[in-house]
Amino acid sequence: MIDKTPIMHISPSNWELAPTIGKEDHVGVERLLGADKDEIEQRCRNNTYEWLMRQFDEGIGAFHGYYDPGEKDFSEPQTANLIAPWQLLAAFERYGDEQLLEMARRSIDWLDANMVDSHPMSLVLGGVQDNIKPEQLWTKFTADYVVTNVGVYEQTRDEIYLHRALQSGKFLLQAQRHEFAPMYNRWRERWSPQGWQSFGRVINAMLAVWQASGDEQWLDWAMDWAEYGVTLHSPDDCFYLVHDQYYNSDVAADEIRALVTLSRICQRPKFLQVALRFADWHLAHQRENGSWWLAIDRHGIQVSEYVGPGDPPNIAIALLLVHRTTDSIEYLRSAAKALRHCLSLQAIPGDDYPYNDDPNTRWGFWSWDPPYDYTMSPDQSTHHVRALWFFLDYCLSLPAETIAEAAEGLSEADSA
Repeated sequence: MIDKTPIMHISPSNWELAPTIGKEDHVGVERLLGADKDEIEQRCRNNTYEWLMRQFDEGIGAFHGYYDPGEKDFSEPQTANLIAPWQLLAAFERYGDEQLLEMARRSIDWLDANMVDSHPMSLVLGGVQDNIKPEQLWTKFTADYVVTNVGVYEQTRDEIYLHRALQSGKFLLQAQRHEFAPMYNRWRERWSPQGWQSFGRVINAMLAVWQASGDEQWLDWAMDWAEYGVTLHSPDDCFYLVHDQYYNSDVAADEIRALVTLSRICQRPKFLQVALRFADWHLAHQRENGSWWLAIDRHGIQVSEYVGPGDPPNIAIALLLVHRTTDSIEYLRSAAKALRHCLSLQAIPGDDYPYNDDPNTRWGFWSWDPPYDYTMSPDQSTHHVRALWFFLDYCLSLPAETIAEAAEGLSEADSA
């Protein structure tokens, strides 16, 4: 029997959670995040209306790739427009503000016109290119593009967005036919077996198309990707999805979400077991400050001294889904630790942070920890803000006793 409950992860409403704006905090979110519900809600709103709006170029109709306060420079629009609309879609459901939905449409329309292979003679129609190496079309980018188009379609019922999702979904199917290749090189006219494999994003994209179109084949193809994905699961419970050698926090959250979601839809315990083992790997490797290192190789060696932009809150959303599935308190507690770290990266007016006199940084989130540079990016903002909204709406759907149990397990350092 197939469970047809919603499978998208753009907004808390996809999990059938009601927005908690104006509602009393009967559980005590502050015990978990160190800030009360209303403060967090206001910080998210300020980011959306004061920071994110500044990153949008009205003339072009797209988000800049990032803002560099050191150079006072907005970079050209690029792949940030793949997922920046998720924050707008989630905010539209929260605030009912039509300008947010229109901005999401314009953003993904710009990306369609500028970064999607759309020539009718193309055999890889619908693939999304890398902004640095445009000859490369990636499944991970294309999957995000599919999800965004389905998200816009569900809000507008404009058939062009469903058409785009189906078209680019076929690119993912072509990748599957070529041994689940992560990338196609247009110059060489060849699929590559190596690269940044993100089977979780592909599964989520195919499930989104299944939900929007009603075509059961997409569910079958998502199952094929999941079966392939579990073959990549390492004996140490990690996934090394970058060139088959490296864990990267950028390709972690979607794998957990996809396997948990698909296991529920099709009652496949194997997928859930693998997802839980990978989630447990994150519990074991979470740093004292609540973050995870950006990259670790198969030998357990930390590749760099940095935390990935936006990755901890993205992983936190996945851990909330695991808690929702298992009721195991350690996942809720881990998500809270990750979001404490997230809140520490927001540029709050009056705080002692660099460039605090620059209006283009106010209420934004720093990309790197420690600061490799002081850039801020819309595609990372969407992870931070949406994770906080998921956390608020999810926690207020739980019994107060559950929140108290999670808070009791936080160390003094976590609670500081």
